[in-house]
Amino acid sequence: MLITNFKRRIMSTLEKTIDLLNDLPKNQIETIYHFVQFLSAQQKMEQSIPSESLDDIFENIVGVIPDSGKTLEEYREERITKMPRCRF
Repeated sequence: MLITNFKRRIMSTLEKTIDLLNDLPKNQIETIYHFVQFLSAQQKMEQSIPSESLDDIFENIVGVIPDSGKTLEEYREERITKMPRCRF
């Protein structure tokens, strides 16, 4: 028992995980495998998403909507008058 504990302490995390997996039934191993696949896919997605600052995003959208010279209040009034009224 003492030797086994000593071995476990010096083993890598992967080796310890493999030992644990060897003790599990096949259906549980498949479940764990699918979970690890999911984690790997999530990590790849996070790495592929460029991290832009809020300033960069704002720079990209400025100019998308042409400036018609209206004030914020004029835009609000225009939006409110164009929206259909809901009748309950």
